[in-house]
Amino acid sequence: MLAPPAYAVPVVGLADSAGLRATVFGTPPQDMAPLPATVPLTEIDIALPWRLPAPAVFWFNVRLRAWFSAQPGEAPLAVVIAGTGSGGNSANNATLRAVLYGAGYHVLTLPSPTFPGFIVAASHTGVAGDLWQDSEDLYATIEVLRANLPRETKISAIDVVGTSLGGAHAAVVKAIDAREHRLGIRRAVMINPPVSLIASIGRLDRLFAQSIGTDEGAVERFYQRLYAQLANAYRASDAVQLDANFLLGAAAAILTNDREFSAAIALTFRVALVNLFFAGDLYARAGVVVNPAQPPKVGDDLEHYARALRGKTFAEYFDGVFVPYYTRHRAGATRESLIAQSRLDIIGDALRNDPDTYAQTNRDDLILDGAELAWLERTLGARIAVYDHGGHLGNLGERRQVADLLDMLGGRWRGAAR
Repeated sequence: MLAPPAYAVPVVGLADSAGLRATVFGTPPQDMAPLPATVPLTEIDIALPWRLPAPAVFWFNVRLRAWFSAQPGEAPLAVVIAGTGSGGNSANNATLRAVLYGAGYHVLTLPSPTFPGFIVAASHTGVAGDLWQDSEDLYATIEVLRANLPRETKISAIDVVGTSLGGAHAAVVKAIDAREHRLGIRRAVMINPPVSLIASIGRLDRLFAQSIGTDEGAVERFYQRLYAQLANAYRASDAVQLDANFLLGAAAAILTNDREFSAAIALTFRVALVNLFFAGDLYARAGVVVNPAQPPKVGDDLEHYARALRGKTFAEYFDGVFVPYYTRHRAGATRESLIAQSRLDIIGDALRNDPDTYAQTNRDDLILDGAELAWLERTLGARIAVYDHGGHLGNLGERRQVADLLDMLGGRWRGAAR
């Protein structure tokens, strides 16, 4: 039995017990929207001209990997941006790919700017986590990818969709395009976005401390016991990517109570943070866990870095890597200004005034609190759908969520009361 020490079930964001379980289990099969039996898929492997020199240990990530599904004729293009730490072929991206392809879109799915493969191949800084900079990296990447799609691809319009942090990125990418006019993005939909990156990840760090503990031994014991089960599930599956959705899906078969669900959710986000932290420490030469004078080489064992980083919070990344880097490289930047710039407020006017930016979220989402949900509702007005239940992305692919998403992208959305 996978049980952290006994304690009251921690409260995180707006999530209750049902929200935690929805986050872990996802949409039940009987509630899923109809999806096409097959979706054509082409992997795009491309070198981007602005890529920074890569640390030796990241040699395999120097080319960006994205995935494209083409309609046989002219169609709108939906660009899908993954959530925190996820690759372009993550389970959530695959669900949205099927939904959108079935609705007649070309679909291009991209990794999160916090995914190591994006950081190495497409980041201008190597230090992910700045909402505007990461979105500018995405914008430039989308521009290059569009120019390198198969020659016969005919695009009638471009929309952007993102999940979790990718939702915030989608809205910022659209705001950038409103200024730059290089892509002509028509509509954007945020699915379960954070309002504040720092506040949302701070909640997950607290959940980690409450559900697993901060003692290195406790962290490692839970990690090893859980991952032993996940390794068995992975070997028995046809999964091609061990992402957060796969981890939660495998964990759902072996976990039994809300304490364990909380721990599994916290651990999946911490694993994403480990990868982000490791890459940022290398690129910024911050020296938090990696000696910049002796960086790891190809073939070196990286487990001791992973063990050290599993015990570190986003606040430690922010103060140890992110703030020192940006205060050196961005004129006038301070810790306080960087915190402020991690919020969706940076495009508040665009969110209030752009009739083609939408959102979907849940009243029991663990990455939001009541004030943040109220801000989203107040800012977006009739352009947000708020569902009573679903946790964090736990209703993705559900019939109503899909119908509303397609109405938003199609310009047919008239608000929740229909």
